[in-house]
Amino acid sequence: MKQSRFLSHAALLSSIMIWGASFIATRIAGSCFSPVLLGLIRFASSAGILGLIFLILRKPIRIDPRDYRAAAVSAVFGIAVYYSIENYGIALTSAGNAAIITSVYPIITILIGVLFFHDHVTIRQIIGIAAAVFGIAVLTLDPIGGGKEGAWVGSALMIANGINWGIYNYMIQSVHPETDSASLTLVQTVIATIASIPLLFLDMPLEIGVITPAVLFSVLFLTLACSLGAYYLYNVGLRGVEAATAAALMNLMPVFGLFFSWSILHEPISLRQLCGAVIVIFGVVLGTVSLPEKNRTE
Repeated sequence: MKQSRFLSHAALLSSIMIWGASFIATRIAGSCFSPVLLGLIRFASSAGILGLIFLILRKPIRIDPRDYRAAAVSAVFGIAVYYSIENYGIALTSAGNAAIITSVYPIITILIGVLFFHDHVTIRQIIGIAAAVFGIAVLTLDPIGGGKEGAWVGSALMIANGINWGIYNYMIQSVHPETDSASLTLVQTVIATIASIPLLFLDMPLEIGVITPAVLFSVLFLTLACSLGAYYLYNVGLRGVEAATAAALMNLMPVFGLFFSWSILHEPISLRQLCGAVIVIFGVVLGTVSLPEKNRTE
């Protein structure tokens, strides 16, 4: 039975708010763990906890055999590779800047749809894309990495990471109704854990700092709220709306992220950063709000 659009939108908005706070948790946990190692700890813990829940409840893993490919591709690119790159990006630039850059991901999702899924692009979307690119240029040319060397590299990594997020959106949208969302999340976290192991060479030599209460809480938040809760909610929501519609709602994530980085980490917000954020979000809204319905065969 097809779920209501209200439920889909509520699930998506809840997951996006959680992910908005994840930039702050990643910055705090990243002070103790190297980027890929942090992701591996997060995914392995999530897989273990969710697997234990399945065992206690004696819940069978219910996935349509046709969906294992989508689960594998989305887990490798949309989780393992995505968060490895994001963790490096946040380590190099500010959490607020990283959050703002994610607002360009809907545009990247549209481009992936045009190039690989035969979606159509309108003049309005082209203007939106151009505006978003200009806004990103304003952001990345501003020295907003908290004075950190290589802040523009972190921004570039965050922008490129939108490709992985676009792949995730289209892969999950193709999942069949027979597949249980919790089962899908479990399989994804297991595959993401395995895929993260060979990526550890990027962290060599591995470094672990002092595990403070703030670091421990951040890791728990990333594991329970972000990897388990938010991905489950996003998987539920994404199956009830179009990929580009879900991507458009992602516009709220940088708003949450910027607010949390300012209120919790006390990161300064420059006028140029605000202007760039407004331009990006304007371009994204312009480019996604009028996206036509897809005519693809699922």
